[in-house]
Parts: sequence; structure tokens; C-alpha cells
Amino acid sequence: MLGLRIVSGTAISILLAQPLMAADCPIERASYMEAETKAQLRFRAASGENTPVSNGFTLVIKGAAKPLDGHVIYDAEIERPVAMIMNNCPEGDVTGADLAACTIWKGIIYGVDKVTGHVDLLPPEGTSAPDSLLFPGFGPAYAQSEFGKMLETAPWDVFEYKGCGS
Repeated sequence: MLGLRIVSGTAISILLAQPLMAADCPIERASYMEAETKAQLRFRAASGENTPVSNGFTLVIKGAAKPLDGHVIYDAEIERPVAMIMNNCPEGDVTGADLAACTIWKGIIYGVDKVTGHVDLLPPEGTSAPDSLLFPGFGPAYAQSEFGKMLETAPWDVFEYKGCGS
């Protein structure tokens, strides 16, 4: 015989009040925070069906002049999603030099499962958000940029899941 448990209204309220876990949130709605500077990453849906962008996000750092845009494009040559955080990049037909001049950081973002320690590539839209994100070399790159020079402390390379937005 199956054992049935009666759960009180208080227990249900406690369960419902628990914070949303990253696994319950698709990456395109997730937000993350870096511990020391409280820099925030806010993911959003990519710009459309035919875009090569697999993820979009905004980086907000307290004390910085403005938020920065980021996007992730799958690079078939290296078989990895490559992310770029950019500032006022020109649109349309641009050269590699034009893009390099407006890029604050470029690299591969890794998702980390805090329970298992498993590290994987950033998931595509529609997939559960990882517990943490690792941006290798982001902190030093930001510190050397025009934005980082204005701050007392540059962000580190790890961002922890904070919530699921709209």
C-alpha cells in the first residue's frame, strides 16, 4: 500500500516561498550576479529566428558609465559558443578591426553546476540556466577597458544565478 502524507497549508506555503532554482529557469530569462562588485548579467531572447546569435545579455556594473551589450554566437570552426561584450559597435558592414576596437571581452562562457561540479558550455535558448557562469579572463579584460579604469574594483570571472526575469 502506498503511504500518503498529508501536507499542511503551512508546509505548502513554505515550499511555494522557496527561491526559484536555476534549473527551473530558461537561460534567456536568467539573471546572474558577480559577488564582489555586484555586477549583473541579464539574459534575454536572441533577436530572431534567422540570427546567428544563440544568446543575448546585458552587463550592468554599478558605477560604470552605462550597461554593455553582449551576445553569443556559435563558432562552427572551434565548435564552441563564443561570447562578446561590446560597447558602441558599428552596425552593418564592419571589419574585424572595427569589432576588435569596440569589444571589451571575447571568450567562451561556461556553465557550472554547483552540486555536481560539472562544467559545460553555455546552453542555448530554451534550456535550463546553469547555477553559475564562468567568463575566463573577463575581470582583467574589463579592468583594462575604458569602463574598468573608472572603477575601484573590477568584477571577477564568476557570476552566480540570482533569478528568473520576464
